[in-house]
Amino acid sequence: MPALASAARPTVLSVTRHATARMQQRGIPAWFLELLVQHGRARHDGHGALVLSVCKDTRRKLQGVLSRKEYADAERYFRVYAVLSIDDAIVTTAHRTHRRFH
Repeated sequence: MPALASAARPTVLSVTRHATARMQQRGIPAWFLELLVQHGRARHDGHGALVLSVCKDTRRKLQGVLSRKEYADAERYFRVYAVLSIDDAIVTTAHRTHRRFH
């Protein structure tokens, strides 16, 4: 499934209390969540939400957008994903531990 246009996603999101707690527990910074929302690949999860993640195309795009230092800082979070609900709220965030083959 092709990535959704980043213009279709809102720039200002609400983050649920659950997502805030998970970000803190899992060491995921808010600045990376913003990058993920703006530039990440969005895929439908089959339950009405979108899963935002970093794919190869996103990495190439970020290399052009970020400085070398910013890219190096962001690189450690490339296995992070976020779940965006129908009402444009970040529901949760996590580190991807298994590769999906679907």
